[in-house]
Amino acid sequence: MGRSKKNKKKSEMNAMFFIILLALVIFIISTYAWFSTQRNVSITNLNGTVEVAEGLEISLDAQNWSNGLVLGEEEGQLDIIDDAYAGNKNLKPSEMLPVSTLGQVSGQQKDLQMLRGKITNSIQLSDIKAMVETESNPDSDTFPGYFAFDVFLKNSSKQDELDDVLQLNYDSSLEIMETDKSSTGLQNTARVAFAKYNGTSDVMADQATILKETAGIGVGAGTSYITDVAIWEPNSNDHVDYIVQNNNKITGAGASFNATTQMDTYALKSTSIGQTIADIYKWDGTESYLAKQNVLQTTKTSTEDYSIAEGVQNLVSTTDGSTTFGIAPNAICRIRIYLWLEGQDVDCINYASHGGGIKVNIGLVKGSEEGSHELDGE
Repeated sequence: MGRSKKNKKKSEMNAMFFIILLALVIFIISTYAWFSTQRNVSITNLNGTVEVAEGLEISLDAQNWSNGLVLGEEEGQLDIIDDAYAGNKNLKPSEMLPVSTLGQVSGQQKDLQMLRGKITNSIQLSDIKAMVETESNPDSDTFPGYFAFDVFLKNSSKQDELDDVLQLNYDSSLEIMETDKSSTGLQNTARVAFAKYNGTSDVMADQATILKETAGIGVGAGTSYITDVAIWEPNSNDHVDYIVQNNNKITGAGASFNATTQMDTYALKSTSIGQTIADIYKWDGTESYLAKQNVLQTTKTSTEDYSIAEGVQNLVSTTDGSTTFGIAPNAICRIRIYLWLEGQDVDCINYASHGGGIKVNIGLVKGSEEGSHELDGE
């Protein structure tokens, strides 16, 4: 009798252990957005190109001008840190970590506000903090975990009064460099932002003058702050099967998406700092700490070709998603390019949280017809 009770108790304990183990496995599988605290992302490098068309020149240091930059760490490529100007705050993280932003600015804001929180129970985000671009410790809660670098654009224009609309060329693209990682969908979480700063300089100015007038560096320099932002979401109509089958948690706009649904993303508002969001998938407009991300969404040409299927596209301001993003004619301006993994994107899951480096090709043009696959004058 005693042995029977003992065996029964042992069986019950084994059953309970199995249930706990099963619950743990289910929890691991269902930890979707924002990755987990395991942080197994291996993206540490960025390569690719930033090219400009006729009428534009580009520089990393406001001194050496060309029609394109080849980014990377190999011989003949430009490192966004080593080849930048003195006093820059360019960022090249030791690993990429998910953050979220609406890309909206107020007052004299010097950096684009990026937010990160801690995910629990798959849908709850707490301990939300703003990232600090000067934080170098990757274990810090405020470590940036995204790429950011300055470029200077010299715009020779046919007119003098109106801003020229900045456009993305049709061959712009973003992908993960290790092809065997493409099936995880990590490339679908990425965003690229263009933050334009106040102040312009004459097209014939020297480096010191340009840095003083556009970057707030040098004796007598004023305050440099962001005046407008445009965000590009590449590969917006692509979701891997795993995500479609297991991550359809959204309520409101975009609910029940499929593998090719082009959907909005509801990113973190600045008021979410220090707060807890009970359901990060509550995209029906009732969650006060989330808001629609106003971005330029583009779709890739094919499963192998990540270029913009829609052709040349106007960049648009994050203020409303429709106002065009322009640069001053016959002047030099500073634009800071940000590249990050959007934590609020439905594709930002543990299953996707690994990969090689990111390869991004950015073509900046102006004066071309939207939707065209030919540049003006070609």
